[in-house]
Amino acid sequence: MAAKYAVRNVDMGGGERMPLLVDGETGLGLFEPTAWSLSLRSQRLEVNTIADALSAVSFLYESLAEAKVTLMDRIRQNDLLSLGEVEGLVARCKYDKAGLRFADQVAETANVSLHRKPLEKSKAAHYDVAVVQSNTAGKRLLYIAKYLDWLADYAFLSKIPSNRNEFRGIAAMVVKAIRARTPGKSPTKKKKGLTKSVEERLWAVVSADSPENPWKNSFIRKRNYLIVRLLRDLGIRKGELLGVKIEDINFSNNTIFIARRPDDPEDPRDRQPEAKTLERTLPMGDLLVEVLKAYIDEERAAIPAARRHPFLIVARDGEPLALNSIDYMFKTVREKFPELASVAAHILRHTWNDSFSEFAKGSLSKEDQRKVRNYLMGWTENSKSEADYTARFVEEQAQAASLAMQNDIYREAQA
Repeated sequence: MAAKYAVRNVDMGGGERMPLLVDGETGLGLFEPTAWSLSLRSQRLEVNTIADALSAVSFLYESLAEAKVTLMDRIRQNDLLSLGEVEGLVARCKYDKAGLRFADQVAETANVSLHRKPLEKSKAAHYDVAVVQSNTAGKRLLYIAKYLDWLADYAFLSKIPSNRNEFRGIAAMVVKAIRARTPGKSPTKKKKGLTKSVEERLWAVVSADSPENPWKNSFIRKRNYLIVRLLRDLGIRKGELLGVKIEDINFSNNTIFIARRPDDPEDPRDRQPEAKTLERTLPMGDLLVEVLKAYIDEERAAIPAARRHPFLIVARDGEPLALNSIDYMFKTVREKFPELASVAAHILRHTWNDSFSEFAKGSLSKEDQRKVRNYLMGWTENSKSEADYTARFVEEQAQAASLAMQNDIYREAQA
């Protein structure tokens, strides 16, 4: 079943892209969400962030479409959403979007509505709908609340409601009700880098000549090994990696430039990878240089289509690799090797930070550690992101300190 509403990136020329929320049947953009996305663009939000916001708003429009409600008609009548519709919307946001399409189709065939009242896990499971993390549901609802807040102001200033003051009060209550039902961040543990034993196991699996390597194709094996090598050795994000061009690599001094290129006209990908950090030049070690040279000269150069664009990491057909391909790559590893269940692209960034902490603790002052780490990670000079990336190192240091204190107590007791 096709989605009732979908987010599409429109090429505005010169490499600039604009996400639009479109009607799944007509392909036409929805006016109010488009106006909102333009306001987000004026705030200098990244394209992928705007696309995520519109994807969240699609939950609102799909929920209303199921109830045969037109939002602007409601506004003309000085109304917005009923409490039941708010509850149904909140429930809908808790489930996987693709699974909901199937559930909606089943419900439509059976002439029932799944979302007239809040969904329960058991009912969702019956229709094979996966439950998303509360963080994901919360993010969707926050975007929806922001959109409705903006829409209320737009309608008020455009004199769309027959009684603007009455409408403004109702709209404020609806937005408040949504925010009150928005789940907060899950009380999950901080992400940690890989332990040394898990990392050793990872290399044993992904090495290009490993008999355990889960990929059959020689090019895929070598490319994926390079991807893991770059992510682990440099601590860069997957979006930064996929944005690297051949011209960013300097083999004369063995460095690689991590660039910010929003709306890159050379990038044909619908969802372009985006660098969320500062530009920087990173040094490469001998092993990484060796693997990188072999990939460029022997693997990438052998694919004719790869010569038509400058991006380093390519798919088998030579096109720039899609952002979700890296996620799928690590998913394959996790599914085939349960002992590597914690492995993901961003976890390698945490692992790099653990290694840096271990290396720097005896050679750099705390202030120098912070400055060097912030540069290598692409964080601003005064960034405090370090605390989010050093959980394993801090835990190990805390355990070591605790054991040392206990041993001192034992020695004193025996003296």
